[in-house]
Amino acid sequence: MLDFFQEEDFEPGYSLTKKIIYGALAVGGFILLIGLFLYLQGADRIGGIAFILGLLIGVVPYGILSFLRNRAVRQMEDQFPSFLKDLAESKRGGMTIMRAFESAKETDYGRLNSEIEKIHYELTWGIPFPEVMERFNKRMSDSAVIQESTSIIIQSFESGGGITQTIESVGEDATKLKEVIQEKDAKLRQQLVIMYVIYFLFIGITIGIYTMLAQLLGLGSPDPGALSGVKEVLSSQGSGGGGGSGPTNYCSGAIASARPFCSTAKIFGFIPANVTNDLTSQYANKYSYGRMAYYKSLLFTMLMIQGACTAAVAGQVSEGSPSAGVKHALIMLPLAFVAFMMIVAPAGLP
Repeated sequence: MLDFFQEEDFEPGYSLTKKIIYGALAVGGFILLIGLFLYLQGADRIGGIAFILGLLIGVVPYGILSFLRNRAVRQMEDQFPSFLKDLAESKRGGMTIMRAFESAKETDYGRLNSEIEKIHYELTWGIPFPEVMERFNKRMSDSAVIQESTSIIIQSFESGGGITQTIESVGEDATKLKEVIQEKDAKLRQQLVIMYVIYFLFIGITIGIYTMLAQLLGLGSPDPGALSGVKEVLSSQGSGGGGGSGPTNYCSGAIASARPFCSTAKIFGFIPANVTNDLTSQYANKYSYGRMAYYKSLLFTMLMIQGACTAAVAGQVSEGSPSAGVKHALIMLPLAFVAFMMIVAPAGLP
């Protein structure tokens, strides 16, 4: 099991989680540069796939580890009030602090067990209790509930107050705080459901927009489309280097900013394989494959960006961290990808 809660001041070298993150960034960055080089050399499909692969390798491990860390923090917060109550009972029974933590080691507190063992070992080494709890506090930097509770316990111990009563009181407060947080989470789940529904509606709207564009512009068909006669508005003649009727062929090469979208179409097979090298040929112009490549890729990119942003917002709303949205991204993005590849991607192909 990965240990997300280590003190860098006392741990030699990098932790395993940092090694994974830095290693993934290095490997992903290297593959990304190779993909960029191949793309600039004209190998759009291979370069694009390598670029996307490098981006995923560099980003996904960090997102997964952040999600696992946030989940571990929540699990520890769930068990923390019970631990404090048991600790107070042990102290009330006449045990010393060290003996109380030794007794706590025998109880199952889930992810909190490893931290209890660390505290007990440090006490047996002769480290003062306030310093031990300060170190525990640093390790729990991601948990406001645990940090506030341990700070009160440290202040009570140093001031010579009744540590037993303080621990018991802090445990009760932590329990109430967790109940409030759980009530808040229940309400936020309704917002998450709404966000999912909105994104799925966006998928449907995206598919509908392409269907409408295909009919209006004659994408994937020798039929020029319903808008072919409105040349004054659409500037079809002499404005894009693509020739033919209808709007500009954005994949003619005359518009540099459109090249990434045209390359995306080649990577994911949004256009026939026999025209990927020349989207301005007579055959490609006849079926408007150049314009098809641009519009499909544009909508596909919008769909993926919207999914990633929605997932990040969902993570922030539900767990207070955008990185926690990786689990939502693993649901939203594959569903959007499959829907697009099954309905939009093959549309208009021979």
